[in-house]
Amino acid sequence: MTLEVHILGTSSARPAQGRSVSGSIVETHEGMVVVDCGEGFQNRLVDHRAKMKAFGGRRLKMARMSTILLTHGHLDHTWGLLPWLQTMALDGRREPLWVIGPTSPEVIDTLLGGENEPEVNSSDLVLQYDMWMDLGATSEALGYELNWVLGDGTRWLDMNTGEEIPLPQPFPSVKLSAHSTQHTVPSCAWKIMTAPRLGKFDREAANKLPNEVRAHLGAGEDVEFGEEVLLAADFREEPRPGLSLVISGDTAEKSIETECDLLIHEATFLESHSDIANEHLHSTAAGAARTALECGAKHLALTHYSARLEDHGPAIVEAGDIHESVIACGDGDRLILNDDFSLQHLVIQPQGWMTY
Repeated sequence: MTLEVHILGTSSARPAQGRSVSGSIVETHEGMVVVDCGEGFQNRLVDHRAKMKAFGGRRLKMARMSTILLTHGHLDHTWGLLPWLQTMALDGRREPLWVIGPTSPEVIDTLLGGENEPEVNSSDLVLQYDMWMDLGATSEALGYELNWVLGDGTRWLDMNTGEEIPLPQPFPSVKLSAHSTQHTVPSCAWKIMTAPRLGKFDREAANKLPNEVRAHLGAGEDVEFGEEVLLAADFREEPRPGLSLVISGDTAEKSIETECDLLIHEATFLESHSDIANEHLHSTAAGAARTALECGAKHLALTHYSARLEDHGPAIVEAGDIHESVIACGDGDRLILNDDFSLQHLVIQPQGWMTY
């Protein structure tokens, strides 16, 4: 079992230095989610899928994509969504789709019937949701079920019905959770976590048992054998924890309060521009590393670089002085978090993906 992340954009604010703006795909064994969907996302997706087929022999199947998670409403994270929704309709999509993102508690209060009219930032997702629905991003117009959800990290509202709902969980055992972050607009990081796994079957302990008995024990079933009941749990090691990753959007450092195995975090600036980072509630590469330590992350992947950075070499040096396992993402990279918690970093080259 693995979690695989396809990084389709690593630039902050605008395309720069050959980098595109934010957008990632997370593959789980039960399906896929997209995290952020900046300008030109569908073009990058088409190119990435073609390379996957050419170099890997497989293609990302959009029918397995059930959910689009937005970290906040800045356009470099959202402006590719509406045209892609329309393209999926043209391509004949029929599977339901969730779009989930953050807003303020005050907006949720109002949408749930409160009398106050809060001041809303021009980049708040509630305004974009309303605009996109007015422009035809509805189930009726697109021909597939489209569910718009806004939340403040605690309460979630189905914009189609106006009702409060639990945070949607599109997969049987892969859990999604939102963790509020500190930025100039309502924002969150998204955590994707697989369920705990059974401990390894102790074949040596069961070696002298008949094949049929071993098969039942291996399947987790207790078995009557002779005059005793053999408990399946006695033939397994301790359960193994699931895998988890967190993807931040724009955020000040140390504002993510959840543990994870892999943290994919913005690194807009270097420490030499920490004053600008603090002013605009962004992170430096060193700040991302400090956040990773706070999260207990085994691995840190940097992304979302300012146009000031010609390449990400200085960012990885800065973060690497603080955290022992740091990689810097590039557009088109793939990250594979393996069953043993090791991380593979696949970098796209003319001849395909190479491991670094």
